Amino acid sequence: MSLDQKDFLLSASNYDIPEAIEESSGLQVGDNLIRSILLTTDLSFIQSLNADSIMAVHPFEKSAQLDKVIVDFSNRPVFCDIGGGLLYERKTVEAAKKSFNAGAAAVVISKPTPAEVISNIRSEIDGPIIYTVMFDAETIPELSSAGVDIFNVATGEYTAETVSYISSLVPEMPIMASGGPHDSTIRETIRSGANAIVFNPPTATEILRSFFDEYRDQRSQ
Repeated sequence: MSLDQKDFLLSASNYDIPEAIEESSGLQVGDNLIRSILLTTDLSFIQSLNADSIMAVHPFEKSAQLDKVIVDFSNRPVFCDIGGGLLYERKTVEAAKKSFNAGAAAVVISKPTPAEVISNIRSEIDGPIIYTVMFDAETIPELSSAGVDIFNVATGEYTAETVSYISSLVPEMPIMASGGPHDSTIRETIRSGANAIVFNPPTATEILRSFFDEYRDQRSQ
């Protein structure tokens, strides 16, 4: 079977930031009004998807070198992961300092961290702290008082409910939240009080698989 070159001109143009995100009010980070936050460390996604900002969160050892690559490449505000947790206060402080030196617009604490530890971290860094809420038992008012600047809600199917709960406790606190891939869930999250939406794109492998599956289906017809 002979295949034309055009058969291999795959494109991810159908994958973009959901337009429903633009219905959010936005949150201010420095001079930037942020509505859409792209959750990725993949430079091809950063280049191709037109989000207002990037959130570079990953499960590996924190690296100021990686932060700088993403900051320099993106030309948009970048929120860098600094870990967190009860046992990693010193490492979190050092990671935050390195991230800000690399040009981060804000740092993200991505592990549950007690308010007193947040307070200690806050005393040593000047830039914005984003705190990821992963479960409902977080001490929201205490974390806010300790120095959190923005809450990032990621409680799965309960995200909209958690956003509403946080809004009731600290009405003036900016909130960003995962909205899921559908306009309906994004709008529900915005109505619940989220000022900005975090968009987690499919992986490059998933996108390529969908193109190849579609291509095979067409060739078999």
